[in-house]
Amino acid sequence: MNHLSVRYLHLFDPWNFPLCTCPRKYSVDPYTGCEHRCIYCYITSYVREPWRVRPKKDFLKYFERDLKRAAKLPVSMSNSSDPYPKMEEELRITRGAISLLKRYDFPLIILTKSDLVSRDADILADMMSAVAITLTTTDAELARKLEPFAPPPERRIKAIEILKSRGVPVIVRFDPIIPTINDSEENIRSMVKLLGEIGVDQIISSTYKAKRDNFLRVSGVFKSKADKLLEIYYKRGEVVRGIRYAPRELRFKILLQVRREADRYGIPFSVCREGLPLNTAPTCDGTHLAIERFKE
Repeated sequence: MNHLSVRYLHLFDPWNFPLCTCPRKYSVDPYTGCEHRCIYCYITSYVREPWRVRPKKDFLKYFERDLKRAAKLPVSMSNSSDPYPKMEEELRITRGAISLLKRYDFPLIILTKSDLVSRDADILADMMSAVAITLTTTDAELARKLEPFAPPPERRIKAIEILKSRGVPVIVRFDPIIPTINDSEENIRSMVKLLGEIGVDQIISSTYKAKRDNFLRVSGVFKSKADKLLEIYYKRGEVVRGIRYAPRELRFKILLQVRREADRYGIPFSVCREGLPLNTAPTCDGTHLAIERFKE
């Protein structure tokens, strides 16, 4: 494949981030910008007008052209802008993209915070697919502070149940976990207990990574935690490629608790861009769930 010929389908992680352990795959975003306005969001550091959603020009036309030329690798949708903004209800661009992926027989992982994904369960149930839904907490009030315009946790949980009822593998991305904010033992235990009861297929977890813009938002919303967050990230933390991480021992402690709870319920677990030996799932991103669906 001549990767220079594509318009919208790209290899994932073109910067070769040193802590990324994802298998080789593509990335695609039908929309630019995201309306959830999550305070911890990282796209504000590189996407122009990050909170204004706009569909990509002639997306389905060029996306089909890309698929016809592409080698058969899993496709991750979307890694920057949620594929289910409100306008998707009418535009149905993401649904069209899913149909094309099914037609050309590409494994698909959808990443979203929207319950609208359950609308497309009819297609997803009949193709190599898995859905990763982000949940940072089951506490609706805390979720409103973290993700002010995203669907509340109960709607996302309902979407998980619908997808599972149709046989679609579901991953929950329990991330980011922000020290002092949603890292309490109670939050972790209640979250994983719920996911165990629903029967999710994998939990992916990671800690909050700070850049100047998102750190200002997080510390501005959680003013009483600002000094502690400053200490964790700017005094004791480490920097990887310009991104501030919490100290390794703190990250390990938090994520080990999530893994232990996942183990309790028999849920495969992985971490995302942490560099920590905690994974029990076959792939860190859950692509195996999509690929193996229809194997005998």
